[in-house]
Formats: sequence, structure tokens, C-alpha cells
Amino acid sequence: MGSGPTEAIMATDLPLADELAAVFARASNLLLTTETATRALGLITTAARAAVPGSYGAGVTLIDALGHRRTTAATADEVERADALQYELGEGPCLSAWATRKLVRVDDIRSEPRWPQWSAAMASSALRSSLSAPLLAGDVALGAVKIYSDRTAAFDGQSEEMLVLFAAQATIFLVNVQARESASRLSNELQESMARRDLIGTAKGIMMARKGLGEEEALGVLLATARHSGKPLDEVASDIVTSALHPGR
Repeated sequence: MGSGPTEAIMATDLPLADELAAVFARASNLLLTTETATRALGLITTAARAAVPGSYGAGVTLIDALGHRRTTAATADEVERADALQYELGEGPCLSAWATRKLVRVDDIRSEPRWPQWSAAMASSALRSSLSAPLLAGDVALGAVKIYSDRTAAFDGQSEEMLVLFAAQATIFLVNVQARESASRLSNELQESMARRDLIGTAKGIMMARKGLGEEEALGVLLATARHSGKPLDEVASDIVTSALHPGR
């Protein structure tokens, strides 16, 4: 089975292959510890800028389910400004890469006709060309990774394939971090739910002992007290447990 173009580039044409492999390994290790996604993506964008010839700066745009946009791990202030203008105007190459789920290349930012407002706003910028690749997790686009150059027509087909590799790697990191954070949130929610259940169970036991009630009757008293007082059930339960532990209060 022959090697595809991506494999060929990584194996023969990419001078920083070993360095990039080390960077990706470091980022993977970060995600296994307490480091944040921003730190890992910072390693990726720094490597992208170093590996793709002609790069002036790189960054990642993250877009959530509500369409909120933010730039993270930018390697230069000019990148932050170029992205901020896209978000403000609602147009530009990295937004198009995210929306179309396709790689977008701009050979001359100042004369680019696809986003006239953004191009005009970038007239005073040192950035002259760009390359943006979507961050694709299956059918979902999480955002885009992009590189900018201070020269026109700085990127070619090989640059495009290299950036696609970086985008795929960054997506893996993002998905892993999101999965870990979701699991952590779920774990916290379960712990809180179990704590509330135990608190209510303790209060129910106190009511059963105090009033000689059955389990369902005691629960009914708790529910009625919560309804009449307008307090959550766990707060009513907490009051009962506290009064049992500290009768004088």
C-alpha cells in the first residue's frame, strides 16, 4: 500500500519532523496532567510558525456552539488584531475556514475580494498573506488554525498540507481536553447529587425518629416543609440536620 501525500511530506519533505514529533508528544503529556488546552495549543502554533516557511505568526480560533469566537495561542499581536477584526466584521479567512470546513488561502490580504471590509481594515497591517485550516472533529468544526506571513503569496500546496496536519493534531488535543473536562464536570455533579441524597436521607431519618413516622411519611413532611417555606429540599434537609446536631441554635 503506497504512502499518501501527507505521509510523504512528514517522512521526507518536512525538515522539522523530529522536532514536531517531540512537540506533539510534549503536548500530549500536558493533557495527561493539569495543564490547560491553551498551553498545548501554544506549543502547536509555535511549531506551526517554525515549520511552515514564510510564517510571521500563527494562532487558533475557537468557536463554541453559540458562535462565540476567541483567539488563543496567538504567537504575535498582529495575529490577535487580524482575528479581532474578523470577529468584529463577521468576515475573513479563518471564519470562512470554520464555516465551510475547508482550507482557505489568501495570497494578498490587501487586495483580497472575498472579504472586502476585512481586507480594507487590514491595509495598515504588516500581514500580507494567510492560510487557515478548520479544526474538524467528525462533522463538527471547532474553529480554525491559521498562519500569517508578512509577504504576499508566501504559502503553497506544501504549506497547505502541513497546516492540515497541524489542524488535525490540534483537534485531537481539543477533543481530549473537552472529554476530560466533561468527565470532571460530570464527576463533580454526581458527587454533589450523592451529597444531597445523603443529606436528605439523614434528615428523613431524623424525622422518622422524632415523630415515629414511616419512611414515606417522613419524606412527605420534608417535601411539604420545602413547599411551604419556598426553600429547596436539600436546604430544608440541611436545616433539620443542623438543628439535630446543634439543638440550641
